[in-house]
Amino acid sequence: MMSATRRDRILELVQKKQSASVAELSKLLRTSQVTVRQDLNRLALAGLLVRTRGGALSTDRGNREFTFAARTRLDAEEKQRIGDLAASLAHSRDSIILDASTTALHVARALMRRQDLRDLTIITNGIHTALELASRPDYTTILTGGQVRATADSLIGTMVGDALTKMNATKGFFGARGISIEQGLTDANLQEINVKKAMVERCQEVIAVLDATKFGVVALASFAPLERVQRVITDQSAPAKIISALRARGVDVMIA
Repeated sequence: MMSATRRDRILELVQKKQSASVAELSKLLRTSQVTVRQDLNRLALAGLLVRTRGGALSTDRGNREFTFAARTRLDAEEKQRIGDLAASLAHSRDSIILDASTTALHVARALMRRQDLRDLTIITNGIHTALELASRPDYTTILTGGQVRATADSLIGTMVGDALTKMNATKGFFGARGISIEQGLTDANLQEINVKKAMVERCQEVIAVLDATKFGVVALASFAPLERVQRVITDQSAPAKIISALRARGVDVMIA
């Protein structure tokens, strides 16, 4: 089982049972106890569960609405590689929309490292993204107005949509809770979904930036049908079957 998929499965099992031992998880996943311990330590570091002697406990009783800080630490290496590849697609004088996802934050960080770009405009509802971009005064950074959503450190509400109606973007980079052939890009929070829908409408090119754990997942509601997605950037653990199905439908899939 691929590492990102395995960790997601471990988290699912711990949440479902409220607790699980290393030996139990090792048997269920058919992997070594050493590997399970490493995965549990990584998930605990991200704040997604509590490590105990010999196992782990659920921290949220089944609610997977994690804090932005916790999500930033989970699968950070994969997200950084995705962000680097995504940023390579930017050109001078582009206007770019970034949502408030943690993977889009890595896109912003990669854009900051590019010294060849000129006259770049970045529009975002992500508070952390805007703050990081502030260190590049040669970029124009536009933070949408709106109500602060504490869990995601994002801006939501009708003010975001009102601001976006006045803007056009050459590219938009979007994280998601899941991607599937039938439902396209999906997410779990309806307020975030409404913002993402408004952002998608303003983009000439919609680019999904998703680690492998999001493939085949269908969350609460769709914010972009598959035919609206031009490109998906993911990591090497993404399932080959879904990648092939996406490419068969005209979506350009890039592997970081």
